[in-house]
Amino acid sequence: MQTNTFIGLFAALLAASASAYTVYDGGKALRQNITSGSPVGADGSTYTDEKGGQWQYLRANDNLATSTTAFNKSVTSGAIYRGIGGNSSVAGSPYIHVNISGAATRNSVTDGTVPAEPIDADEFYVHPGDPTAANHYVVVRFIVPETGWYSAFLTAHDVNGGGNANGNAGAEIRLLANNVMQVHSIVRLENYDGDTSAYLLTRRFDFQMPTRRMAAGETIDFMVGANGAHNSDATGLKAFVTKEDDGAFYDSGLALKENVLGSTLNPFGTTERGMWYCCYADTSAPRYNAGSQASCPADYFAAWTPGQLTKKLTLLNSLYTFTNAPLIMGYFLSTRQGASPYICVNQTSANAKDVAPQELYTHPLATNWTQWTALRFRPPRGGMYSASVVLRDVARENVSNPLSDGVMAYLLVGEKVVTNAVVCAEKLNATAYFTFDARFMAANEPIDIIISPHNGQGGDATTISAIFRREADAYDAAYSMFSPTKASGTAPSRPFADALGDGATWNVGQSATAQSAFTAMPYAFKRVYKDIDYFGYGVTYTGNVSTDGGLPRVMISTNGVAQIYDTVSNNSFNDKFYRMAPCELWAHPNNSGAMCPVVRATVPEDGIYRMKAYARDISYSGNGILVSVAADSSVPAAQRVALEDAACPYEAAIDGDRMWLRAGDTLDAVINPFSGHHNNDGTCFSVCYIKEGGVDADKKVVNVHVTQRGSGKFSPTSQRPREGWAEWSTWNALRPGDTASAMCSNCYDGDGTTKRNMTMTLTRNSGSAIGYGSSDNAQFFSYVSSSDATDTYTFTISNLKKNEPYSLYLYSVKDTAGGGNATFTVGGVTKSLDETWILDGGTKVLARFDTVSDANGEITGTFAAKDANGGAFNGLTLVGDLPAYVAKGTVLVIR
Repeated sequence: MQTNTFIGLFAALLAASASAYTVYDGGKALRQNITSGSPVGADGSTYTDEKGGQWQYLRANDNLATSTTAFNKSVTSGAIYRGIGGNSSVAGSPYIHVNISGAATRNSVTDGTVPAEPIDADEFYVHPGDPTAANHYVVVRFIVPETGWYSAFLTAHDVNGGGNANGNAGAEIRLLANNVMQVHSIVRLENYDGDTSAYLLTRRFDFQMPTRRMAAGETIDFMVGANGAHNSDATGLKAFVTKEDDGAFYDSGLALKENVLGSTLNPFGTTERGMWYCCYADTSAPRYNAGSQASCPADYFAAWTPGQLTKKLTLLNSLYTFTNAPLIMGYFLSTRQGASPYICVNQTSANAKDVAPQELYTHPLATNWTQWTALRFRPPRGGMYSASVVLRDVARENVSNPLSDGVMAYLLVGEKVVTNAVVCAEKLNATAYFTFDARFMAANEPIDIIISPHNGQGGDATTISAIFRREADAYDAAYSMFSPTKASGTAPSRPFADALGDGATWNVGQSATAQSAFTAMPYAFKRVYKDIDYFGYGVTYTGNVSTDGGLPRVMISTNGVAQIYDTVSNNSFNDKFYRMAPCELWAHPNNSGAMCPVVRATVPEDGIYRMKAYARDISYSGNGILVSVAADSSVPAAQRVALEDAACPYEAAIDGDRMWLRAGDTLDAVINPFSGHHNNDGTCFSVCYIKEGGVDADKKVVNVHVTQRGSGKFSPTSQRPREGWAEWSTWNALRPGDTASAMCSNCYDGDGTTKRNMTMTLTRNSGSAIGYGSSDNAQFFSYVSSSDATDTYTFTISNLKKNEPYSLYLYSVKDTAGGGNATFTVGGVTKSLDETWILDGGTKVLARFDTVSDANGEITGTFAAKDANGGAFNGLTLVGDLPAYVAKGTVLVIR
């Protein structure tokens, strides 16, 4: 999701707080503690918000809030603002008031040309005191209630422009954690014409303090002071603190800071920090070239669009000190310091040119969508991940820099755009917030933040604060192999336990394809590459059996840091970022038709599972590899190609979704050569899975298969449905004829024994519903056909529970030319094919709808071809709570 205002961000956080966050609101705490027109408690009292957060409202004598004083209590009149003032007068400065009206209100004072922004409900309305007097800073203080992970957010804006030609001097904003400065900026409604320091100033300032571990009793201070004279310094301020649930946090600024102070590796990382890349995306050419690799699957050919990250990630040059901001260090494309593109980090504890400590500072290069800056993160183990990314335009207007158009910012996962926004201080959003929550990711599946010019590249300096969080762990093969191997100095005996326990295990073996017989690899070995120990499994090698394993093989390093996997072609690997991640498997297949490596999981209990693999072709040449995942050596499964080639992606995610498995069933990840020989098929990959939930006892599965004309209740196919246990593979036969309609009534559950009253009716709007297929009624060749988008069928599923939720899978497999172009509409929602089901190279062959039956216990939908190429409809699976079978009675009439 994307929110481009502070209000939107916190609405999203509050909505998610029940499961992952607790958000404390300083303004709401003061408003809730005002009774009978006065704040409760004595001056300097601690106020509690509705979440139990502790807040104080104080004055400070210095900009680090080391010496604070309680306010003299005073309350404004009227029904809009009430709060605490610095002296006996109602609005004597310094003061801190809060909007208690429940709605946004605008301050009456403007500068005559630019109206002040309104004060939102529960927003502070504050004013600092005379800087020549004592205790002139306003302090909103949060007291950490218990040890844990905390982040802080603030937004501040000038709401009183003043009356002179140049506007007022604005207010000074500070955020501190335990009296250590986190951010310092000036907010002001107008800029001084000709003031060369004006790039430090903005009418609104938003900032996120990255998540950090804090102890109970420690403090976070939000401060407002005068920027010179305090006249007309009324400021709107929101102060939030978020307590995160326990989890693993990955901080972009901390990772880069630690790296530039210790080395200049790029990429870099550890098993604890994950893998980080400072790079640029060369997008001067289309992402894929449809003519350059004939064997690359057609669905990988796509026209390049802004925001997509190409495979070409070039290593930036060595470590530099930025000339006009000596506290910032980082990576540059050019040997000339400060030349774009670059990514830097403020590696000190002080602000530098409006860049906070551990905040990244980046700049893209050109206006023709080339050489964008990109920050890439690969998580170190599989799990559920969330992201919180803050991007700020810090290139302010001054005499040498006309109004900047800002930058385009993108957030991608697995090279797919999650969200994007323009970040522009002068015209649009000074700050953009990108978040996603609870996303299932395999280890090393990339998250990218990309910055491009919006229009011109002048004044496109942008800061990044990116925090990624692992909210829950997955069963992960590499992580489970890494720890025992590192501890013992040898690969663990197979099968070996998953790190999460629960009886889950992993095995390493070989098979010819994803659905062939699995056998354990016979040989465990140790191999040394580039003075790094690798441990793994392989077949008996024809060379030195004591130190090496032959093909196929699977290995892991126990070094725990990012590294080059081989001594051959190191420069090529460096240039293309082919460094192995700290906790990543390395595999190599044999020739096509021969045995290939398989990593097998055995699930611990009955349930619905989701499997994910991520693979990277890390050999500079060759035909690439084909990566498959399969459930219990069967289907459903998925498959992708990863190929180091200009036409195909050199890395790919493979997702097997919603698989019903019994305890002891298996999940396999298989690495095959994509085409031809296994030469240069070195592959880095990871595989993990999660249990998405148990199966409701009332949840049933009914499968209906379109087949040829004939007799018989069940289709002869044994194909497994997209949902359901392996033994629930009975398919009810819908046999179209020479009329417009066909019906399948009194269907059986997938178990083949439990009868239901469910009926499916299929009607062609014009012409006969004639079925096509092979002589043996094979599942993927039996279908009804639609010639184009106007050739529509209507299907109705009847005798269901009324107003009941159901999952509906609609299959369009037709394994012939022109198939797979179906469009389905159910409940007013139209979908083309959006999920995989079989081992078919990753082609989408089904559409899934989560829908609700109507008041008559029916679900109605339509099917048609997407275009003039035609489309096929093979059948459906319905999952949900079905009514028990009721036999139809017989009426005997005696005359």
